[in-house]
Amino acid sequence: MQTQGESLDLLYPTHFPNSVVIDSVAVSAAARRAKRLDWRVAAKIVTYGRVLWAIDSFNPYKSSAKDGIFPTLLQEERKVLIPYLDKIFRACLANGYVPAIWRQVKVVFIPKPGKNSYGGPNDFRPISLISFLRPWRGC
Repeated sequence: MQTQGESLDLLYPTHFPNSVVIDSVAVSAAARRAKRLDWRVAAKIVTYGRVLWAIDSFNPYKSSAKDGIFPTLLQEERKVLIPYLDKIFRACLANGYVPAIWRQVKVVFIPKPGKNSYGGPNDFRPISLISFLRPWRGC
């Protein structure tokens, strides 16, 4: 029987060839200062209604990512959270910065249905879990 580490050493190269596993996320110290136009564009793209739509589009009981936040938490507290998320997402877009935690991915390998055995790496498929607070394009 293989250890969890040995299994991952076999699964990762099969499903993510030429990729490197990184345990920590480097944070760039060079933050760009947003200009007035950046804030105006961000305000047109990120709106209360769009954040509400994004939160409501999640399946409530999907698995959480490394941040431990389940969609149902966001959905149940939407009235309190959306004004803050709106400001956070606008700031991300205006400044061209994505917080380090949102760049982390948790990969889970799920057995493929209908297989007679699960002894090889091709008997599994990877599922990437990312933060539900991960903003859309560019932020």
